[in-house]
Amino acid sequence: MRVRTGVTGLVAAACAGVLLAPSPAGAAQAPESSRAKAGSYCVVKVSAGKTTCYDTFREYMAAMTGGRITDAPAPEKAATDKKFQARLNALPGTMSYMGAELYENGHFGGRVTGWALAEPCKNDGKWDAQISDLDALNFDDITSSVKTWNNCYIELYASANFKGIHNTYDVADWVGEAMNDQATSYRLKARGEAIN
Repeated sequence: MRVRTGVTGLVAAACAGVLLAPSPAGAAQAPESSRAKAGSYCVVKVSAGKTTCYDTFREYMAAMTGGRITDAPAPEKAATDKKFQARLNALPGTMSYMGAELYENGHFGGRVTGWALAEPCKNDGKWDAQISDLDALNFDDITSSVKTWNNCYIELYASANFKGIHNTYDVADWVGEAMNDQATSYRLKARGEAIN
């Protein structure tokens, strides 16, 4: 296991890594997540302002759940498997709660950056987490799919500082034409909560 860590003021340091080496014409394509390079699975601990990147999705998921889940399925399945989602949402007393995951590719493939919260998103009229510029995480303008957990919705914005075109999601295997590869900032809020 190779792990990179870093710290910044608001949320995290950049998780480096470029994905997807081109495949020869006619070759069978592996699932996008299996082509992710080392260090492509990053956990942002919001309360600590720390990011740690892992080589495998299982290592990433173990970190996101405080070591409670070490047998996670592939990311494409994890994002849509109702039984696995129920397992994640039923973890009491973990060191962190999964808030949201941004995926580089559609159908939950490629690099992943996930936000670990100190508690589930609350209906308290406040944003539960936010980052004003995803460039700080080397994740600017590349998000194609998203997944949220623990009562959270994610609002993606096309410009820094929560400006420009924006859409709200809970789970989307593709964020749509308007937001694909456009997200530059984001906010997390509780499901059904309206915040302006």
